[in-house]
Amino acid sequence: MRQLLTALVWVGVGAAAVGFVLPWAFVDLREPSAIKQLRESVPGQDLLGGLTKRVGKVTAEIRRGAETVTGELPDLDDIPRQVSGVQIPQMANQKNAKVAMALIELFMGEQQHIGAKSYAVYLLPGIALLCALLVTFLGGARGVVIGAAVVCAAVAGAGFWKLLTTNTQALFIAITIGPGLWLSLWAYAGIAAASGLLAVLGGTKARA
Repeated sequence: MRQLLTALVWVGVGAAAVGFVLPWAFVDLREPSAIKQLRESVPGQDLLGGLTKRVGKVTAEIRRGAETVTGELPDLDDIPRQVSGVQIPQMANQKNAKVAMALIELFMGEQQHIGAKSYAVYLLPGIALLCALLVTFLGGARGVVIGAAVVCAAVAGAGFWKLLTTNTQALFIAITIGPGLWLSLWAYAGIAAASGLLAVLGGTKARA
């Protein structure tokens, strides 16, 4: 039973890795409420013209307290139709994406350094791998197994809550959550469940 549960933990790690490269979000170019606000704030620029024809770049200036970000919004034709976890850091640090990301922050009421923090997405498969290694090699200590179960349950719970409560229609572009992110979170839930059962059994090694 312990070997089966340990194997299930590693299946969860594999699922988290697969989910990381699968699409996390699909982009829909219909007009969300945020674009309406942007269109009204940039008079004379037809931002939505790109839905029917190619449009030029729109220059925007966003002020957040003492900080000002100025640049060009990307042409709608250049916006990718789907994004995976592994693509997020590359997209968040592109020159032309900075104002668009700042607009997302503005409309969502957040002030974060998205470019630098985008690399934190690598923690999603990384934490799963770390927990599996701890369960496998230090699983004789029941506290280690319990800790891994709690961490994975917390990641899964926080992720599901965020996805189920976030209004994606209020973002700069309307998005639909893809299978990769769901798979990653379910993988964490599976790791937490398997680790929890291992903790009930006293760890990965039978006690004399």
